[in-house]
Amino acid sequence: MKNRIAMATLALLVTAGTLLVTAGTFAQNRSQFSGSVTSINHLYRTDRAINFTRPSNPFATNTITQLQYSYSAFSAGLQYEAYLPPLSGYPYQLEGNKITGRYFRYAKNSIDLTVGSFYEQFGSGLIYRAYENRDLGINSATDGLKVIFRPLPYLRVTALYGMQRRFLEYTKNYIKGVDAEVLIDSLFGSSAFMRVGAGFVSRYDKYTGSQDGIPENVNAASIRASLNLANTELTAEYANKSGDPSLFNQFTICTGESLLINGNYTKRRFGLFFSARFLKSMNFSGDREFDDIYNSVNYLPANTRQHSYMLANIYPYATRTENEFSIQGEMSYTFKKGSALGGKYGTGARINFSQARELEQRVGASSIKLISAGESLYFQDLNVELTKKMSNKFSWIFTYINLQYNKALIEAPVYEFVKSHTIIADLHFRFSNKISLRTELQQLFTKQDQGNWSAYLAEVGLAPHLSFFVSQMFNTQGSSSDQVGSNGQGSPKGGYYNVGAGYKTNRVRFALGFGRQREGLICSGGICQRVPSYKGFNFRMDINF
Repeated sequence: MKNRIAMATLALLVTAGTLLVTAGTFAQNRSQFSGSVTSINHLYRTDRAINFTRPSNPFATNTITQLQYSYSAFSAGLQYEAYLPPLSGYPYQLEGNKITGRYFRYAKNSIDLTVGSFYEQFGSGLIYRAYENRDLGINSATDGLKVIFRPLPYLRVTALYGMQRRFLEYTKNYIKGVDAEVLIDSLFGSSAFMRVGAGFVSRYDKYTGSQDGIPENVNAASIRASLNLANTELTAEYANKSGDPSLFNQFTICTGESLLINGNYTKRRFGLFFSARFLKSMNFSGDREFDDIYNSVNYLPANTRQHSYMLANIYPYATRTENEFSIQGEMSYTFKKGSALGGKYGTGARINFSQARELEQRVGASSIKLISAGESLYFQDLNVELTKKMSNKFSWIFTYINLQYNKALIEAPVYEFVKSHTIIADLHFRFSNKISLRTELQQLFTKQDQGNWSAYLAEVGLAPHLSFFVSQMFNTQGSSSDQVGSNGQGSPKGGYYNVGAGYKTNRVRFALGFGRQREGLICSGGICQRVPSYKGFNFRMDINF
């Protein structure tokens, strides 16, 4: 019944969009209608080898439809979502279907006014970010009023007030904030690009409990500055947050601080990037009674390299907002074409290093120093990547990863401290203008945890529309039985395999697959969520119009 309601609602939305398109035509193209539909569907199959039993309702779907209409300075839009039920790994609280977002916007000259649901970010997001991440089921949109005012060419002021979204509903907790940014280069006519800004956010969460000293308003403020001169860019942001007792910190009252420093330098074939971040009690809860990734007012992604390869994501890192120092640096260089190392087409080299550890605890005191680095290591990742084009028909990417992961501290005390080495060969073959092949050969070595892993992938492209792929990942020494243990160790007979095909045009994309999903952490945009294992068919449809 729910699926029929969802399909009927979707048909109604598309019909409404067609009418708007017609209206736009009669308005001599002064109006414009656009939209998109993304639908991901799973049909589950029982697989005893991975301890997965098909649910009573074996079909699950995540479907999101967006419609936008604009006319002159006015625009409007809505978002309809259906999770019937949500896919495996997504929170069960998403189950249902409804119009989750709608907005009306007027933007002309110095005024940009939005009424309804919107996304926004102050600075780097240390104190506030409302955003959507469909890969993890996150949508923290604010529903209310947002005004952007540009009274002068070098000044931008943003003010907002509203309620934060959590799953399919908007909470009763209010967020209000203001942010101002000044372009110094425009103000003084400097050749350098300079920018300074400041933001303030306050979250109201009514308290009806019996504990004394629980604040209903939690405030956060930040200041930031950036300088861009020739080939160099430097940015810094400092944030301070008032006491925020919540389920996350066992309702203790302690203020939070954060400092973020970024820098990059590029010249010709050389590039250098650096980032350092200090966090102390910076978890900013939208609702003090919840402790999950769907409850954050601010945005603190992991300050590490974001990997896309299968084995590189077995041990991902998620930010420890209560106490963390993290640093990341990257150097890239392209050897000149025709040189000994560059060869005919040039050679690219990239080295990336990241580390996260605790802040330093002051001797004889209970407080923690913000700008410090303690002894306890959370995570460390060293990557070396070489990219080489050998001919018009063959190129490769070679990656080596040296990783240290404090699994005992990050996940549970029963685990060991993991040290691993991963080697990845990514090979690209182009047989003709229409036929291509990409293969991945991956190997992870470790003496801890589940031991060694192997993985491979083959992807065939038939331009311009079709593609096919097959992949497999398996543990080579964690378990000798045909079934994964109750603790998730090892891999089942046949490993974690996936096969599929895809079809795409400029506006439409379809993908069909079948296989197994390994239990573990899935990360997107530096934010991680644990997902269970499952087996089944999957079908994805993306339509843009």
